Amino acid sequence: MSIFTKITVLFLISLSLMIGISYQIDKINSQKYESLILQKYLLDGRKIFTWMATASNDELNRKLKTLNLIQTSAQPPQRYLLQQPHTFGVFEIYETHSEEYLLHIRYIDDDIYLRDTTLQTNQKEQWVLNALVAADIAVLIIIFAIILRMLSPLHSIAASMRRFASGEYDSRSRVRSSDEIGEVSQTYNDMAQTIENLIRAREELLRDVGHELRTPIAKGLFAMEQIESSDASETLKRSLHELDQLTQTLLDIEKLHATDTLRYESFSAETLLLSALSKLCLNDESAIRIDMHANFTVQGDLNYLSLALKNLLDNALKYADFLPVIVEVSLHHITVANHAAALQKPFENLLAPFTRDEHSRTTHGFGLGLNIVHKILDKHGFQLSYEYHEGYHRFSIIFRSDLLT
Repeated sequence: MSIFTKITVLFLISLSLMIGISYQIDKINSQKYESLILQKYLLDGRKIFTWMATASNDELNRKLKTLNLIQTSAQPPQRYLLQQPHTFGVFEIYETHSEEYLLHIRYIDDDIYLRDTTLQTNQKEQWVLNALVAADIAVLIIIFAIILRMLSPLHSIAASMRRFASGEYDSRSRVRSSDEIGEVSQTYNDMAQTIENLIRAREELLRDVGHELRTPIAKGLFAMEQIESSDASETLKRSLHELDQLTQTLLDIEKLHATDTLRYESFSAETLLLSALSKLCLNDESAIRIDMHANFTVQGDLNYLSLALKNLLDNALKYADFLPVIVEVSLHHITVANHAAALQKPFENLLAPFTRDEHSRTTHGFGLGLNIVHKILDKHGFQLSYEYHEGYHRFSIIFRSDLLT
């Protein structure tokens, strides 16, 4: 649950409680108020019946004033508090549509409607209480709006961070305030700029070094062709070939890091296998045996996935005790198996760059093949699994996420 959702929920709970409490207070006060009115009008009504029977109109008005009562015009009732028949007339207490409480007394043929002059003061106090509650609710709404406005830049900061994490290294957050959130935004911008500079510098360095090495390596190989064959020249030639291979591998890794989006397309497992084989330099086609049990469809970048499969095949050929290397294609799996001694290190360690197993130290290589395979499959959401069974190393690419272990 986001912080905005939490604040909104807390605000709605507080608002509901405040409205509920104010409603109950208003209801209780109204009941008490009506109870006081009822009691007063009942006491006054008994006296007024006696006065109407014995006093003149002037005397009646003077006596009514002592009770803080004045005569008023008849108004239609909205709600009756009391309707009580009398031997010589009617006794009624009711609320009008204008929220006034009137006392109606009919004595034989005389009707009088009375209103207490002190009730206006009580109604004014009730109105002030309601106004204070309404003001409190308004302040709560304003505080809620201010908090949301203060936290709204967090959306922009989070969105900028997500874009940066996905590869948009120039993504920045706009600083709109000078408070703590504005400071967080500026700190993120400074951090993003520093990281971008480091990434750009690393990319440029690797590209420049890689491309600059290709030329002297090519010149060295050409010169070696002109030298008479000897053990020293063969060793030097092999070293130059390895250096050229290392340079190309580093460029492949850098290209993989620099690629923000993969070129997804649909192709068959057979097409993927043929593409990987075309990248290998095989002198003997019998060095690889293919067992095609199924031909399924793959969604991904054919170039990178074929490079990953090619690296698995290349490793299997390098480290096999004897040939052929076996490639098994089953439903949603491609497995490369070769016969060799068991690993001396955990499989997970070999996924790190420039890491090789102890028994493969005498074999030419740089320990980058499995690292590239792992990076490519991770970008696609696929998995590389490994098992050692009956002397065979089995590296499997799993092309479906629901089959991941």
